[in-house]
Amino acid sequence: MSDRRSRPGPGVIVLRGRMLAVLILALVLAAGLLGMLPPTAARAADGDGIQVLITKMTPVAKAGGSVTIEGRVLNTGSRAIDSMEVAVRLRTSEPLFRSGIGSPEDAQSTGTLLRTPKPVVVHNLAPGPGAAQPWTFTFPADPLGLNAAGAYPLGIEARTGGKTIGAARTFLPWIPRNGLKNVQNLRVATVWPLVDRPHRDGTTLGDEAQTPVFRDDGLAAQFAPGGRLYDLVNIGTGMKVDWAIDPELVDSAAEMTGGYRVAPPGSLDPDKPKKSRDGKPPSEEDTAKATPNQTTNTLAGGGGQVAAGWLDRLKAGLGTQPVIALPYADTDLAAVAHALEAGRADLRPQLSEALAESATVMQRTLARPVGTDVAWPAGGALDSSIVQLASGSGASTVIASGASLAPTKEPRVTPSATSALPGADKGTALVTDPDIDKILATDAKAPGQGVLTTQQLLAELLTIVLQEPSASRSLLIAPPRTMDAALANVLKDVLNASADWTRSSTLAELAAEPAPLPARKLAGYPKAVRASEPSLQYLTETDNLVRSMQTFASILTRPERVTGPFNPALLRLLSTEWRGDPQGMDRYRLGVTRGLRELQSLVYIIRRTGVTLSGDEGNIPVTVVNNLQQPVTVRIAVGSHQPNRLKLGDPITVTVPDGRRREVPISAKSAANGKVMVDVQLLTPDGRAVRPPESFFVNTTTIDALTRWIIGGLAFLLAVFSLRAFLRKRREAALAGDTNDEDGEDGDDTPSHAGFPEEPGSDAIRPASGWPPAHFAGPYAGGNGPPDPADPHGHTPSRSTTDRPE
Repeated sequence: MSDRRSRPGPGVIVLRGRMLAVLILALVLAAGLLGMLPPTAARAADGDGIQVLITKMTPVAKAGGSVTIEGRVLNTGSRAIDSMEVAVRLRTSEPLFRSGIGSPEDAQSTGTLLRTPKPVVVHNLAPGPGAAQPWTFTFPADPLGLNAAGAYPLGIEARTGGKTIGAARTFLPWIPRNGLKNVQNLRVATVWPLVDRPHRDGTTLGDEAQTPVFRDDGLAAQFAPGGRLYDLVNIGTGMKVDWAIDPELVDSAAEMTGGYRVAPPGSLDPDKPKKSRDGKPPSEEDTAKATPNQTTNTLAGGGGQVAAGWLDRLKAGLGTQPVIALPYADTDLAAVAHALEAGRADLRPQLSEALAESATVMQRTLARPVGTDVAWPAGGALDSSIVQLASGSGASTVIASGASLAPTKEPRVTPSATSALPGADKGTALVTDPDIDKILATDAKAPGQGVLTTQQLLAELLTIVLQEPSASRSLLIAPPRTMDAALANVLKDVLNASADWTRSSTLAELAAEPAPLPARKLAGYPKAVRASEPSLQYLTETDNLVRSMQTFASILTRPERVTGPFNPALLRLLSTEWRGDPQGMDRYRLGVTRGLRELQSLVYIIRRTGVTLSGDEGNIPVTVVNNLQQPVTVRIAVGSHQPNRLKLGDPITVTVPDGRRREVPISAKSAANGKVMVDVQLLTPDGRAVRPPESFFVNTTTIDALTRWIIGGLAFLLAVFSLRAFLRKRREAALAGDTNDEDGEDGDDTPSHAGFPEEPGSDAIRPASGWPPAHFAGPYAGGNGPPDPADPHGHTPSRSTTDRPE
């Protein structure tokens, strides 16, 4: 065998050469692409990164004035930075259009790097937030060379070795020396929401005052200094805004001032199935003995004073500003409309009740008139069903988002807020701006975000005005419902800083204006808003729970003791604030359901295993228990599964006192022997089912015709013999009376029964007088032998006995 190695052929060599050439070309292209990447990307790949934050800034630059920008720089990478400089870049000398404000361009991509002000040098920047280095720029505005009024983009860059390694983008509104002449101010109406998720359900103590039991004590912290609701009232005081207040919130605050209890942690967790000692599920009687809320199993609420102080500050802060009273608990209009549209539940009565309760609560707690004719669906999103529901519920004004009501044709400038309400015969829509809505959706609490949001909003407002300076236009700002203090401060700063080209207005003023062109149309309902909506199953169960509560209340003599706390709790099930918190929403519904079911379980029918009915007719006993603290009026109905064998009487309506039980007899007629299943049901006086029926067997033992004749004959014979014995006894008594009369005629004054005690009612024949004879001295008369068998005492029988017929 040859030991020479085989050599590749010419074709293989050529193929290998081509593959090598392709590999070399790929490496060259990769190296070129890496060289073309931005410096920050390359540094990030090495694990380094710089974050530039702007914490303070002059909101509007004016001719002859100066600009101050403050912030800090953070090293978010893994290696320390020996030295770098922070500088200001003016990206363009021309004001931006609206499209440029929202553009995601990098701040360091274009423009001029300013040398006045001079860059700030930072040394030895260690990684980590604790090593952040502050920087400050103060410089005159005139040298920037800004001519026309408008919004200009600025960039704050961190640079090292001539490369940008971090940057922040902001905007600088500029007012030239001649100011804003011949410019119509933009009328800006601002909604100031004051809402929160529900913190109480329908549970109360069993006392006469029905002390409320809150699910948690979260409102106490929010009403206290530093809390969100406390800050919103303080920030909004003195501003010209429309307060959109949930009456449930101020109602809860008022309840807290009067004393309240709090459910202990963990007590609201879903119940685990409990078993009795014999391992069986608990009976209805066991459930009825559940411990009610009382001071021993709840905690004292600690927010009474802060709630009272918050209410006082709210009343003072509102002043004469307009107040929009949302439906009680801020009913989710979209959810109600979509449930009705799907045919799953009609919750319009609850919406009507929420509107009526809203006016009542606001008048009681704030002592001032409020409007209830403004509808604000979740996110301002609209479709035809929501429009119809709002219009049918009496809303004259609907707050809508610009994404839901788009212009029918592309507008040349930003359209005004006022619009006709599509799909409604009457009513006005006040529409927000889509771009501003996106800005308001950012988290203003994030580091440096508050200043950026403020400057971006100012840039938007100034640009809108300058689109058509001589035109009179309006704008609606509707922040998210759960606006925090950071966003509230942003809005306040924006309205104050833009006073040169805006004018604060109200919703009523905007709604009174004629709707300008172009007209608007309904767009598709946003998927993101639809995704946060309660499910149709949840809304159906809510509707069923409402009906169950109404049924239960109809048997009570004092229904307000139940409807008072539970009607508002059922309205809170439809709160818009549950959006985004499906677990909290389900837990709240389960809590309300459990509280109502515990009350319902206190009125029940004692369960029976069986009843025996002897004979053709009889009564079936039904025991109703009422463990409530008030009487109940119920109707007891018993139904037979076999009416041909067992016929039952009509339902009976009874009143059971509080804390008592009552047995109700239900008439029954049997036609055959055997077991028959019957259902016993607890109904309202008008016939609605209060509880599911209880079922048990009735064992019937009827008597046939032959047996009835035999029993009847025996009874007749017994009556005849009894009558004969009675008559015989009467004759004997009469004969005894005749004998006594004859003895009396012989002149013997001594009673015939002398010497014998008389036994009342005794029919014995008395012996004659003179008994015993004087010569009787032994067991035998005279001692002459045994007595006559017919007369063992040795005396002559009386005449009355010898004459008695046999």
